[in-house]
Amino acid sequence: MEFNHELITALAHGDKNAYEAIQDLPSVTRVSIGLEVDKLRQEKGIVPMNTGFSVYGEAKKSLYADPEEVGKILAANIKAQREREEAQEKAKQDHLRKVVEYRVQRSRAGLSY
Repeated sequence: MEFNHELITALAHGDKNAYEAIQDLPSVTRVSIGLEVDKLRQEKGIVPMNTGFSVYGEAKKSLYADPEEVGKILAANIKAQREREEAQEKAKQDHLRKVVEYRVQRSRAGLSY
């Protein structure tokens, strides 16, 4: 199916008027147009500019994080890390104790370790 190249180009660039123009078309036709728009965007490297998406709007959300919540999350992560390290150290100490006991028993029995 062949579509108007100017319409496809306008849609690829995110033109709001072109988007409104295709709203009344059947869904099968809109899907076909959408495929053509995606194909053109990939071929030409087009990034739509008028889609309502704002990079700056997304960045603002991360800039205004609640410091208390961030502090709580960091504290929980530090506590979990400390507990993991303590568990690893305990396991290491238990293993060393078992190795020493084994070697002492072998030594008392007159065997080499």
